[in-house]
Amino acid sequence: MKLFRNILTIASVGIMMMSSCKDADFLAEQPTDVLLTSNALLNKAQFDVMSASMYRNVQLFYNSADGTKDAWILGLGTDVCFDPRDASTKFNNWSIVTAQDNYTNDWFNSQYNIIKIANTLISGAANPEVTWASEAIKNATIAEARFFRGFAYRNLANIFGGVPIVDKPVAEAKDDFVRNSREECWAFAKADLEFARTYLPLTTTSPGRVVRAAADHFLSEVNISLKDYDGAIAAATRVIDGTDGNFSLVKARFGARAAEADKNYYYDLFVMGNQNTQAGNNEGLMVAQFEVTPTGGVVNGGVPSFSRPLIERMMWCNYWGLAKIGYTTGVAVDSTGRGVGFVRPTNYTNYTIWRNAGNDIRNSEVCIKRKYYFGPGIAPSTGFKPKDLIPKSFLTTRDDTMIYVFPNWCKFGTDKHINAQPDNGYVRDFYVARLSETYLLRAEAYLGKGLTSNAAADINVVRARAQAPLITSADVSIDYILDERARELYGEEFRILTLGRLGLVYDRTKRYGSPESAASIQQFNNLMPIPQTAIDRNIGAKINQNPGY
Repeated sequence: MKLFRNILTIASVGIMMMSSCKDADFLAEQPTDVLLTSNALLNKAQFDVMSASMYRNVQLFYNSADGTKDAWILGLGTDVCFDPRDASTKFNNWSIVTAQDNYTNDWFNSQYNIIKIANTLISGAANPEVTWASEAIKNATIAEARFFRGFAYRNLANIFGGVPIVDKPVAEAKDDFVRNSREECWAFAKADLEFARTYLPLTTTSPGRVVRAAADHFLSEVNISLKDYDGAIAAATRVIDGTDGNFSLVKARFGARAAEADKNYYYDLFVMGNQNTQAGNNEGLMVAQFEVTPTGGVVNGGVPSFSRPLIERMMWCNYWGLAKIGYTTGVAVDSTGRGVGFVRPTNYTNYTIWRNAGNDIRNSEVCIKRKYYFGPGIAPSTGFKPKDLIPKSFLTTRDDTMIYVFPNWCKFGTDKHINAQPDNGYVRDFYVARLSETYLLRAEAYLGKGLTSNAAADINVVRARAQAPLITSADVSIDYILDERARELYGEEFRILTLGRLGLVYDRTKRYGSPESAASIQQFNNLMPIPQTAIDRNIGAKINQNPGY
């Protein structure tokens, strides 16, 4: 990224100098050793440098700001989670979600930034001056860019509906963009993902780099959006049956903490160091890289903001900060983590979806911590002593169970931090796509075709891995699939995108969201607002706002 920024800076300065001094004789000689935009993409290494910025943008989906912002795409204010600290905040109060909202605006702009980079790479690859070692390497390079462009248009269409399709670099000022239809955007994404799944490699030695299975995974979802259920089933099947590489659900202990008898293999999926194929995990299809290396450095760009991912801080309760239960020093310890409780799962996520869960290991105490114990400073006058289980009767105020003590999901934190530092010692890679979701996508496509027995079979693959009771075809519905997605993928899937593509943001939030979110959401919130800045700057043509905003 730094190299590419330097290239652009050098090119810009050179152009300005030549424009202002074009009559000077000493400028007549053509430069021979300066990198300009015209010669910046002439070999594979230069393409790789620029490609890194697309991965960097994906990292920022998860680590762009403190507080609740990064949880928005995970479903903040919908059926799965909410801000427990302030009932008046955005997405608790849907009435203040407007075209000026920075959460949705930043998402919109981030996708177009990815599209801009992808278009530059695709266009640059067509330059006959580029040196390619083989046609396969050229096609794979284009496929990587087209994967990200298709991914970005999927990210836009699912929640904004139709947006302008930009299929080539914008070389000069342009202010007359027009909105394409939502279906056109999905179809454009489909074409990109079809190309990507054809030419991306099956495997990679570089952790986090996209492979063919990731393209087919998202192609399956886009095909569902287009109601091409056969195409969706075919794409998902290529991932599941091994055509796209050796991917499989984890069903045995593995990785860095596999020897700890009190854990299980679902827990292992979220242990630091365990997310990538190179670490022995064949379930992750696309993984955003954050890991800290043994030397303390970071790989593949590492953490883009705040020196560490803030997922534990954002998603875990503030247990260590509750003085009344005996934590009076105000300092978190290794085993508790340093959650702040910015985001709390809804009662739907914590309780409703686990009714009749049987022995589902995803709901085990090791995977969702529900038992909390008094700390070392608990007053003897309370009748309790350190390490006693805290009874529900002791948690008497709203904040007690909204901020300080609520179920902590293992996928968001750890009881063993790097160097025992709970403030910044949880740095793991994030799943963008996991094979279990591919099964649930194929189940959704089967449901679309009315093949509920096939859908139940796919859902049961996921449930059997979790040692959960199996279902029958009579149980299958889109609601059931969304419930299973919450059980399996809460905090991983971009929940607002899932609900958005299904047109169920309103319905699911009304039924299962926090009381504030359920009371304030309206039907038009099934689509997010187009940023007002995009509308105002586009003076050469009219971009219509989504209804209601």
